[in-house]
Amino acid sequence: MTVFLSSYVNTVDKKGRVSVPASFRGEMVNHSRQVVVVYAAPKEGYLYAWGYDDFVKFAERIKKLPPMSKERQRLARTILAAARPISFDGEGRILIPENLMKEAGIEGKAMFAGQGDYFTIWNPETYEQKQQDDWAHYDDDIEMLSAGWDVE
Repeated sequence: MTVFLSSYVNTVDKKGRVSVPASFRGEMVNHSRQVVVVYAAPKEGYLYAWGYDDFVKFAERIKKLPPMSKERQRLARTILAAARPISFDGEGRILIPENLMKEAGIEGKAMFAGQGDYFTIWNPETYEQKQQDDWAHYDDDIEMLSAGWDVE
């Protein structure tokens, strides 16, 4: 089971290469392919990134929708068709495609944020702003989470 935790800021070189945090790479060591699958969060300003095997499981959920349903067609276009499998180089870096860098506003530095079964990649300033917004909802979110917890 893959679990991405914590957050890290790494430098993006002029070619768009950035080192994936070692702990994230370690989570993917047992995947069938040493690949990160990346796609833009539509209209959100960050990138989703999955280990290969976890992305395949996620894609299987989309494939379970009725083949001609509008929901499946939309998800296939916004996620599956947009997803880019990216291999690691010998130094543990990935080359983020220019269009995805632009979509996320990433220049010079990239924030990697663990999200459990996937991670996200952000412009660090955008992430900081979003995190401040998230803190404003913390009490309500914890209450919602706690309400669904079974007490043994």
